[in-house]
Formats: sequence, structure tokens, C-alpha cells
Amino acid sequence: MLQFDYEEAHAQKVTGLLGFSDQLVGWEAIAIVLTDLALVVRVDADTDELAVNLETAPSAVGGWRRLTELQDAVGSELGWCWIGRNYLGYLDMFTLSFSGVVPQVCFVGEASCVRIMRIVQA
Repeated sequence: MLQFDYEEAHAQKVTGLLGFSDQLVGWEAIAIVLTDLALVVRVDADTDELAVNLETAPSAVGGWRRLTELQDAVGSELGWCWIGRNYLGYLDMFTLSFSGVVPQVCFVGEASCVRIMRIVQA
């Protein structure tokens, strides 16, 4: 799932969030922008597995749009991450914290889309 050393992104400040989709519903990719680089979460349309890469940050053109669902994370630092595997062995969940170790958001590969789920402490 992680295609890089997460330490390269850990504690970097989030400067923006973008989502990519050329479909009517759902995100094919989500970019957590860290100035010039971005932590990009993509879904494999065949298996619903997620791949997470650190790459050059996209701009808000060509299908990339501002991701309003997570705008409150802008200005935060990337915290810890967790990787989730389902019972069939597919890597289809990626969890992040912002400015700490408490998980706050979970990305799930579902129906060929990246789904965003907030984690709320009870």
C-alpha cells in the first residue's frame, strides 16, 4: 500500500486537499497537499485496494477539485498512519491522524472509489 517511506511525509504541514474524479459519484484519488508534494491515495477500480504515494502535488485542474470534506485539516501536520487489510487480504483501508496520534480520518476503497470516513471518539 505505502509506496514510499512515510517518515518523508510525517509531521509535514497540510497546505491543501484535492480530490480527483471523472465520474459523477465518488473520488478516484485524494491528494493531501504538503506544499510541493502530496500524499496521494488512489483506488484500484478492479480490486478496491488503495495505493498511497508521495508525489508532486497536483493543481486544481484536469479533474482535480478542492476537497471540502477535509478542509479543517489544512494547517495541521500529518500525524501517524495505519494500514488496514480486510479478511480476504486486500489492502483497502488507510487511516490518518493530524497533529498527533489519535486517528481522525479513514480512507476506504469501496465500489471503485475512495470513501472518506471521519473517526469520532465516543
